[in-house]
Amino acid sequence: MWRPGRGGSVSVDPNIRKIQAFCAAARLGSISAAARELGSAQSTVSRAIASLEGDWGVRLFERKGPELRITSDGWGLLEDARGLCAAFSKLERRVDGMRGLESGSLGIAAPTSIVAMRLPGPLGRFAADHPGIEVNILECTYGEAARQLVDGMVDLAFIPSEPKGGDFASTVYDKDEIVVVAPRGHFSAREGAVALDDLLDERFIADTETAPLLQRELTNLRIHCETSDITAILAMVEAGLGVSLLPSLALERTGFDLDVRHLEQPAYRTLSLVRRRTADLSLAARAFLEYL
Repeated sequence: MWRPGRGGSVSVDPNIRKIQAFCAAARLGSISAAARELGSAQSTVSRAIASLEGDWGVRLFERKGPELRITSDGWGLLEDARGLCAAFSKLERRVDGMRGLESGSLGIAAPTSIVAMRLPGPLGRFAADHPGIEVNILECTYGEAARQLVDGMVDLAFIPSEPKGGDFASTVYDKDEIVVVAPRGHFSAREGAVALDDLLDERFIADTETAPLLQRELTNLRIHCETSDITAILAMVEAGLGVSLLPSLALERTGFDLDVRHLEQPAYRTLSLVRRRTADLSLAARAFLEYL
């Protein structure tokens, strides 16, 4: 992530910024998405990529309106570019460690339910004890969180398992029951838990993270909409647009009027806190682990 300068921060060479823009755009397939992730203007990211193409004398992307497709030359350079970004992030962490906890940064990638329900308390206590640490939270899907961790853009990720492509350590952090969520009164004709077979004729407002469970257990699904925005899912279910399968954590502290049922065959979402091995973990990240 691009961050504003702070006293004692590692100076970012403009070429590093260009390469970070290239890696983000390649991963996300969109200039606008890359700009949001990097905390920069869309025009700045676009110019950075164009400048890099000029510097290297190759075309990195094919552009068709908002769609961005990486070229074969781009693919050939991407692995080394990612390695450079990861090495720079490692350098930043080393400098942060030398400075101690007076300043520095902490990057975390996690799904919506963890960001909303599990992290505010620990983050609040950490910020109170270490006001000089800049905390960057990326609310995203599991796949994106894993990519951010592998690319060295975040220190910690809340995901189902360790990703390939790095030396990581993990600890099970949360085991959460998957429940059926429906409009109030939708299941009034039946009592108790719901069998998956009873959902075959339902229209689904699918959560991106539980969609693989649906596709594995149910065939010929009628997916009306798929999104990772839990609030949007709950609002659409309450409005009668369909039913959903969600981790029960997502239903804490919500004001929606819904019918929530257990599954006859219980299913669970297990999330791990995945991090780099201690030697490569920033001092800020190591300190934050004590708050979880």
